[in-house]
Amino acid sequence: RIETLLYGKIVLLGESSAMSFLSSLRIWCQRCSDFPRRVVKSLCIEGDVLLSTAAEILSLCSGTTNLALWIAPLDFNGMTNPLLQPLNNLPLMSLSLSISLIFCHTEFVSLSAFKAFSTVTHLEILNGWVLWNSTIGLEYLDGLTHLCLHIHMRRTKPELIVSLLAPSHLQILVFCVSEDINAVQTFLEFHSLSDSRIVLVSQVPTAWGEFGGGDMSLWKGADQVVDWRCTSTQGMSLYLAGTL
Repeated sequence: RIETLLYGKIVLLGESSAMSFLSSLRIWCQRCSDFPRRVVKSLCIEGDVLLSTAAEILSLCSGTTNLALWIAPLDFNGMTNPLLQPLNNLPLMSLSLSISLIFCHTEFVSLSAFKAFSTVTHLEILNGWVLWNSTIGLEYLDGLTHLCLHIHMRRTKPELIVSLLAPSHLQILVFCVSEDINAVQTFLEFHSLSDSRIVLVSQVPTAWGEFGGGDMSLWKGADQVVDWRCTSTQGMSLYLAGTL
């Protein structure tokens, strides 16, 4: 049906478009109460969208499997986090977000404590400080096969990367690099981290289509690099020096 095509993948660029989308959903819900859950599968929320607005959208679109939360809301009330419950109710497979949205106003310090991450197979974390002092429980996400993080030679702890690579279920570890990519490769090799599952990219995807739209090109490109290493007789220790 035409509404499935229109609402299957939604990109909301700010509070104004998010509120318009909510108004549209409310009209549809008057006709069919489970319409948002049934139809919306891929959702990107970015810009100045308020936390309360994002939480309401996620509550309605409870069938979303592919989510990007690219927001830094200013309306935390200092007591509760309204995102947690609707996030935990989603059957997520692919997720991109700042984990500050998760850890704000909660006593948990590990992602494994959140139900939302139990079904995720593809995860991108936008925060640059992950792996500075902790893995935040990433190695305990048993379903995780693809992970994208930032790497900083002066701050990232090599032993934490070792912890991430220990589980056999992790197939791809993408590092977004803001430093010289050859220097980062040398840094990894110096610490005996020439793992064929590691892929270096010199920039972070900046558009929804690059991360989660259609063929999910970030992950598709990383898969192609790792598959090439597995079948090639040359370059098994090489990293992708450029964008995917």
